[in-house]
Amino acid sequence: MHHTILLVSLLLAFSPAIAAADNKMDWEALFQGTVLVEAIENSAGLPGLRARFIVPASRERIWAVLLDYEHFPDIFAGIDKMQVLAHDASGATLEFWVDAVVKKYHYVVYRHYEKPGWRLTWRRLSGDLQRLEGSWEIRDTSERGVHLLVYESYVQVGGIIPTSLVRRSAMQKAREMGQQLRQWIARLPADH
Repeated sequence: MHHTILLVSLLLAFSPAIAAADNKMDWEALFQGTVLVEAIENSAGLPGLRARFIVPASRERIWAVLLDYEHFPDIFAGIDKMQVLAHDASGATLEFWVDAVVKKYHYVVYRHYEKPGWRLTWRRLSGDLQRLEGSWEIRDTSERGVHLLVYESYVQVGGIIPTSLVRRSAMQKAREMGQQLRQWIARLPADH
């Protein structure tokens, strides 16, 4: 899921600003299968990244995969173990044990289903990281049955890890995550 991919690499509602950024996107590259990744900061100055990629699947199918907690370790690399502590229609509290290559991390996040079928957000509740927050958003494209997934993750690890090394590695891991997620969705049976 998303935020764990950044940790593997050492961690790294539509708004007018996001809509303007969409107009500048390389749609041709996206429709050819490219996962576009950029370094960003949130409004509080927390470093992070944004990954965007196209998935030829229904919104319902994509949403189901984003909530398929049973298969998270299969879908998202780096998760050693994961446990669902609570889950209801508004969100889920999840506990993660993640192998970030240099260090293992343990943390608990709350995933809020902000707009079910469209957007979910997460934030750290406890654990090894100082701050962790992010979101998944499923957006329509010009093609029916094809959606744009927008992943954002912001992480404050703490310690003295150089931000440039973290971001470079995290950006590569985010590209791989987008490709893996798209492949996972494509392999699902039609009735999923």
